[in-house]
Amino acid sequence: MLQIIEPGIFTTLQDLGRVGYQKYGVTRGGAMDPRALRAANELVGNDAAAACLEIMSNGVTLRALEKCVVALAGAPYILRVQERAVPHNAALYLRAGDILQMRAPAWGCYAYLALGGGVAAPQVLGSRATALRDGFGGWQGRALQSGDVLGPVRAVVPLERAGKMLDESFARYYTDDAPLRILWGPHDEFFDAAARALFLRASFRVSELSDRQAARLQGEALPRRAGDVLSCGVTRGAIQVPPDGQPIVLQADHQTAGGYPILGAVIRADIPRLAQKRAGERVRFAETTLAQAHAALQIK
Repeated sequence: MLQIIEPGIFTTLQDLGRVGYQKYGVTRGGAMDPRALRAANELVGNDAAAACLEIMSNGVTLRALEKCVVALAGAPYILRVQERAVPHNAALYLRAGDILQMRAPAWGCYAYLALGGGVAAPQVLGSRATALRDGFGGWQGRALQSGDVLGPVRAVVPLERAGKMLDESFARYYTDDAPLRILWGPHDEFFDAAARALFLRASFRVSELSDRQAARLQGEALPRRAGDVLSCGVTRGAIQVPPDGQPIVLQADHQTAGGYPILGAVIRADIPRLAQKRAGERVRFAETTLAQAHAALQIK
């Protein structure tokens, strides 16, 4: 069991989200960086979709109330157990009473703390993910607070996992400065060849207004046909272009429908790299094919 001492600014319980409820107006939600969540769970032997703590600020401090194995994967937070430096992207054995401190990472925004046995919370619509705007799921439908105590779904202490680490290629994925790959469409009639060419050669800045709903980008305005489309279902990674021409890339807590034309979509394999971009950082885009997008999913 883990007790929250310092919760940080915005620490929530997340898994891979709710599948099949968008038609009822319930967004999928879940981890901003599903790759890191899966990796943390793999380190401690959990199911890939088990709930983890999603940490997006410095100052998070936890106390182990009983012996357990945990793992933190994603942005490289500075970790200390009982004031002793320990590695990130690794499984750690905690004794009862040990205090785990997490401080600001050198890059990135999100890290995921997995608990051996999975973090217990009621399932709502098939998921333990926190839907903060709607006030349900996760830990009482809210961000974690000082004093909260989290236990495992299964009472196991996978000691054989302690000390396991992710391969260096896991971190290299995030520091790769390659453009984010996209597929065009579906609203091709709103964007001519010049608009698509501008989008591919431009460098966009991630706005301070970005959040779990969308990455808002700032750069040279994209020309588009006037007007909007009839509201249609949207998906994570969709690149909406409002009348001001500044692209909006939908993230985990995106709305279920929207009326801005969609230029294209960031492929699933590159969504974690976008999620880890901080405000002020730059992103570029490159077109790809559906076959290449499927192949990219097979690369860890």
